[in-house]
Amino acid sequence: MRKILFTLCITAFILSSCTKKEATEQEQVPVVSVKTTAVSFGKIDSNLTFNGKTVYLKKNLVVSPISGYVRKISVKFGDYVEKADLLFEIQTKENKALESSNAGNAGLIKVFAPSHGIINVLNITENGAYVLEGASLCTVAENNEVLVQLNLPFEFNSLVKTGAACTLVIGENTRFSGTIYQILPTVDDANQTQQILIKPHYNKPLPENLNLEVEIVKASHNRTCLVPRNAVMTNETQTEFWVMKIVDNKLAVKVPVKKGIENDDMVEILNPGLSASDLVVSEGGYGLNDSTKIALSGPDNSGCRKLHKQ
Repeated sequence: MRKILFTLCITAFILSSCTKKEATEQEQVPVVSVKTTAVSFGKIDSNLTFNGKTVYLKKNLVVSPISGYVRKISVKFGDYVEKADLLFEIQTKENKALESSNAGNAGLIKVFAPSHGIINVLNITENGAYVLEGASLCTVAENNEVLVQLNLPFEFNSLVKTGAACTLVIGENTRFSGTIYQILPTVDDANQTQQILIKPHYNKPLPENLNLEVEIVKASHNRTCLVPRNAVMTNETQTEFWVMKIVDNKLAVKVPVKKGIENDDMVEILNPGLSASDLVVSEGGYGLNDSTKIALSGPDNSGCRKLHKQ
């Protein structure tokens, strides 16, 4: 009888030790701290970027109405003039020959500005120069008619049409909209590019020959599933992609995804499996195994903020 009781005690002790060991092992499962962000549904664009420069659409050439000597120059390069402002005074050969005999104003021809604008070409810079009839004196560019010239590779011709919107970018921080103004019907023989003129919508005049970037929409999807770029993980060969979806606020579950349109901030998720109520790991996701225990260190809403700015 004592042997039986002793055996039962030993068995109970062993079972109790195993139970405590299993509990201790469960308590030692590592918990990873991660940041999360919400899945969004909205619009995303895929853009192509090209180089462009500003040009003045209207340039009025000012020519000499007679052959003679330039007696007076009233403007300098870069000056702004109004219509009918005096630009030059031309003296005929006859008037110059009679200069010593007080010929008066006979033979003195005044040349006026044909429009308002900027003197962007000045061919005569000194008094006394002799010019022929029809010779170019200067050019008045109407700076309120500035356009952006884009030499577009013809293969992308189908992406543009008159009246369509685009985005113009100067430097890193200046972005504003533009509208396709004109598509010229010729192609450059050497480069196979087509000239596109874009009207910028900017709050101040732009100088000529300013280099900028032109963004044209290649594809656009609405009401589609979006996650931040840093929430999408991939293998070394970038053949598989996945996100870590949060389940019950304690597990990170691996969800394979197929990418669609992506930009600098967001990635479109094409395959089903995510909803607007889901959270995905935005920081700390690389290296996590499927069904890893996690602890939420706070939401990361950067992706959502960037989406709303688009």
